[in-house]
Amino acid sequence: MLLNKTFLKRVSSKVQASKYRLCSSELTKQQVDKHAFKNHRLETLKHVEKYPHKFSATTSVEQVLQKFEHLEIKEKSVEQLSVCGMVSSVREMSKKLKFVDIEGNGQKLQLKISAGSYKNIDDFILDTKYLARGDRIGVVGHPMRTKAGELSVDVNKTTLLAPCLRKIPATGFENSHKRFRKRYLDFMVNKDSRDVIVARAKIIKYLRSFLENKDFLEVETPILGASIGGATARPFITWHNDMGQELVMRVAPELFLKQLVVGGFDRVFEIGKLFRNEGVDHTHNPEFTSCEFYQAYADYNDLMDTTEELLQGMVDQLELHPCHKSEQLEFTKPFSRIEFLPSLEDACGVNFPPPTELGSQDSLKFLQSVCAKQGVEVGDVITVPRLLDRLMGRLVEPELIQPTFLLHHPLVMSPLAKQHRKVPGLAERFELFIAGKEMANAYTELNDPEVQRSLLLAQSGLADPEAMVPDEEFCVSLEYGLPPTAGWGCGLDRLVMVLCNVHHIRDTIAFPVQRVL
Repeated sequence: MLLNKTFLKRVSSKVQASKYRLCSSELTKQQVDKHAFKNHRLETLKHVEKYPHKFSATTSVEQVLQKFEHLEIKEKSVEQLSVCGMVSSVREMSKKLKFVDIEGNGQKLQLKISAGSYKNIDDFILDTKYLARGDRIGVVGHPMRTKAGELSVDVNKTTLLAPCLRKIPATGFENSHKRFRKRYLDFMVNKDSRDVIVARAKIIKYLRSFLENKDFLEVETPILGASIGGATARPFITWHNDMGQELVMRVAPELFLKQLVVGGFDRVFEIGKLFRNEGVDHTHNPEFTSCEFYQAYADYNDLMDTTEELLQGMVDQLELHPCHKSEQLEFTKPFSRIEFLPSLEDACGVNFPPPTELGSQDSLKFLQSVCAKQGVEVGDVITVPRLLDRLMGRLVEPELIQPTFLLHHPLVMSPLAKQHRKVPGLAERFELFIAGKEMANAYTELNDPEVQRSLLLAQSGLADPEAMVPDEEFCVSLEYGLPPTAGWGCGLDRLVMVLCNVHHIRDTIAFPVQRVL
């Protein structure tokens, strides 16, 4: 039986309207519940000072756990202390006894709040009647160990420092997409999320200390500038009202750092934010943190040694246990090393043109045919560097699980790198891959100003919005003399991903970029 199209449209409209009303009513109910909870809390606490200016804590949760670890069961210290934290659990054992857990800097401490420890029952009731999960409180009391063996504080005074006026999820929030929009709540309830951010801070601290111990000087270079350079990437563009000109946010600090080497700073590094107006996926965020360092009188071989030393020491000293799926990642020196073109030829089962001929139109057509044969999507921008990168990203890089140096990229992909001293057409360059992801990129720096001009000019002729553009100021600086130099860059968010066993880059960032709903 054929149904009238108008009738079907009406039915469809009614179903959609019904769904909308249901969704709308559910949202309204959630909003009412939120407001009811908040209003109820404010009402119950209306005679309580909710936001005191200060609480004088004599110690922290972590210090209590360390200092009084020696206490025996039922033993109570004569020392009185004050400590504060966030309430994570309230267990009412009777009308005159409660056990409360508080957290401070990721550590948990149990409080034993008993009417017997207070001067009178009224103070006990006033202090504890309305305690709720998420409240910030400060307590005064004596450390003790309970009959069950739990190190606790026997509390004789409780002060509310800031009430929690919203419901805290009991379970499941760690699996909710909302946790990245309410990151503060994620950190409140999800220890794993907090641990990643703590580990990130330790990794960056170790990296900074490692470089400073090797006599590198930490510097800062501009984030806003009039020119783009240092990486093949699409920039964010902004406008400066007073100057009346367009500015771009940096995609890399490389050109400034090399100018510092020209200026006589032989070892420099920068840890800072970069901005690339590109896709967002599990390994890319438009705003990310990188470390770049440049060492005069060194080459890419020296930096491979430095990279091995850095990562092996970092994993050992920070007691990290990175793995890929069920495979433990090993950072013992030396790391594996493979060649760019031979590994790609093996994966494709064909011989590639000589490195010196890869920039030709014939090579472009050859690479297009290889991509088609291998089922590799070429995208809208078709250039030799793009096709080589797509083939490697599809066929070789995902297989590089253990730390591996990918060596000697074609020079056509590396406009800022020096040509290999023995093999024309290849660059003295390496990328470090771990768990199938690029971790670092390094090379012996090109320091011939005329060659640099020609390579940047060739890049600008590519039909690629992410290609590098000529930078005459940088080329002029090279004319003052850049000594033999090696440079290294690493995306720290991605490094934290691998070392902390998380599967999305946003887990490593305190407040990752989110699409506006």
